[in-house]
Amino acid sequence: MIVEGGCHCGLVRFEASLPDGPVEIFDCDCSICSMTGYLHLIVPETRFRLLEGKRDTTTYRFGSGRARHIFCTQCGIKSFYKPLSHPNSISVNLRCLDEGHGLDVRIVPFDGRNHAGPQVSDPG
Repeated sequence: MIVEGGCHCGLVRFEASLPDGPVEIFDCDCSICSMTGYLHLIVPETRFRLLEGKRDTTTYRFGSGRARHIFCTQCGIKSFYKPLSHPNSISVNLRCLDEGHGLDVRIVPFDGRNHAGPQVSDPG
């Protein structure tokens, strides 16, 4: 299944290839995810493609600096990023997928406040 999405203003667009069936969505309680309401759909890097907007993004790092939070320079939305918890993957914000994506999602809590590094099974 191919899903598409992007930022609020439309400058940043991406697509991701997902297996059929239910997908786990991580609801992280770290400071940045809690403040923004980010819901993580983890996609192996090889199954993610940035369609538009490479020059229209900026990166923010904090804490260890290993995660790359990528924002649209125009509207400020983080529709995807390179997470610390899944180093071979991209985290797509479920809330930034186009309407009608048809995914069967199961939201599970993720303890990002106490997460020190790659310890989660990475699909990439």
